[in-house]
Amino acid sequence: MAGLTADEASARDAVMVTALAASGDVAYDWDLTSDAVVWAGDAPPAATGAAWRALVHPDDRARRDAALVAHRPGGAPFDCDYRLRLPDGTTRRVNERGRVECAGDGTPSRIHGLLRPSAGGVRRDSMTGLPDRHDLRAVLDDAMAGPMDAGAPAYLAVGIDKLGLINEAIGHAAADAVVVEVAKRIAGAVRGGDTVGRLGGDLFGVVLPRCPEAFMPRVAETLLNAVRAAPVATPAGPLHVTVSVGGLVAADDAAATMTRAESALQEAKRQGRDGFWPHAATSPQQGALRASVAMGQRVRAALRGGELRFAYQPVVAAAGGVAFYECLLRITGGHAAGAGELPAGDFMPAVERLGMARRIDHHTLAMVVHDLEADPDVRLAVNLSAATTADGSWLAALHGLIGGRRDLARRLIIEITETAAIEDLEETARFVGIVRALGCRVALDDFGAGYLSYRHLKALPVDIVKIDGSFVQEMERERDALLFIRSVLGLAEGFGLTTVAEGVENAGHAAALRHEGVRLLQGHHFGAPSLCRPWLDGAPARRAAE
Repeated sequence: MAGLTADEASARDAVMVTALAASGDVAYDWDLTSDAVVWAGDAPPAATGAAWRALVHPDDRARRDAALVAHRPGGAPFDCDYRLRLPDGTTRRVNERGRVECAGDGTPSRIHGLLRPSAGGVRRDSMTGLPDRHDLRAVLDDAMAGPMDAGAPAYLAVGIDKLGLINEAIGHAAADAVVVEVAKRIAGAVRGGDTVGRLGGDLFGVVLPRCPEAFMPRVAETLLNAVRAAPVATPAGPLHVTVSVGGLVAADDAAATMTRAESALQEAKRQGRDGFWPHAATSPQQGALRASVAMGQRVRAALRGGELRFAYQPVVAAAGGVAFYECLLRITGGHAAGAGELPAGDFMPAVERLGMARRIDHHTLAMVVHDLEADPDVRLAVNLSAATTADGSWLAALHGLIGGRRDLARRLIIEITETAAIEDLEETARFVGIVRALGCRVALDDFGAGYLSYRHLKALPVDIVKIDGSFVQEMERERDALLFIRSVLGLAEGFGLTTVAEGVENAGHAAALRHEGVRLLQGHHFGAPSLCRPWLDGAPARRAAE
């Protein structure tokens, strides 16, 4: 600017630099002849154009190069979004906007421009408004480039089942309505920090920034439930829609991770759709997955055929009399007697791995309420999976079935495992509080398996603590087991909780536990699980102390 002294120009430049720093923007002057770059602001560590280009994410370099080459002097400024990978390992999204200046002979000599943080520049899918494949991959890249001390990111590929058939049989408008609604349901089911994108056609992707491998089935199950929860309204009428999900913990690079997840998705569809298939690289892992899928198909068949039933085991008072019956799941295969029964321990691991646990828990809730309605005196306990403690739809179903029916609610006990409680103590405490507010009691099952602390137990407003059967089995030969049982009894008494000892196999166990002050006893010594309803066969469910 003409007329400025050197001091005035220096002061002006200082003001400009301060303003740039405040805004987060960085101005630059790039001498194309020497390749030197002069920065103003919080600049990336690059003194030359070559060093600057080396910081650009490898997947984005071609796009930035193309923007620079396509720019014509005298035309509109070039504008490009990309990612910088900085030496400290972090990734920064930026938008570069600049203009080329030519020398007297018309040769490009300098570029003046601005580099600013980019919250997006996210390219959206026109139908759903979600990020497209390119930007979802960028989000996954950023998650993989971040610190892993809080856990590695995971990626899920989600495909709408039989969308092509809907398109052909009912029309484009119906198929489009399905895509839009599924997008809303998936986006509404994930956590705040997760990102959902549409990759095209029937395919969506979900980036989970911190997700242990064991947690993926729970996330997948949430998505499966969100989509199947209600029919989708379309111009051709309501349609029942499902999705299939494949996923893995991110590895190598984003592109390879997305490809593997889509491969797992195709396997989920081949295995019957409406389920989850984790990617597994080794043959043993694939074999284990196929065994899980085969078991999952058997469970689905049992659900359809009414072969998923309860076996009832009595829990007795130390002073005598049945306090309640625990409802233990069995697949009967059509058999009324013990032959052919499949206990829950044989199929629930597969159910949880495939993301079917909440579906089973909804089914068993309806079963136990039916039993309670059929007999006004019986008291029953039913087990829940870890995933269900975070399932608002299960709580809504519980409220719909027993809300306002305190006489029924007080006869229902909900059992959650100690290991499930430890996974998310705050969420579990909230769940327990809601269940108890409806009038039900809550039991903490397998106590000791996860070594819950005094502080944890204090935070959980449960009514009953069930001592894990392994301690009962060991107490005759392991003094530590007996000491543990005594410590649990002391804690329970302090908190006003009822204690149940599981795994009581003989009269010696029963006598010793009664002597220690255990309130309730459960095990084969008092009765094996039975598919018949024992309270209808001369064994009334007498009330025990609350």
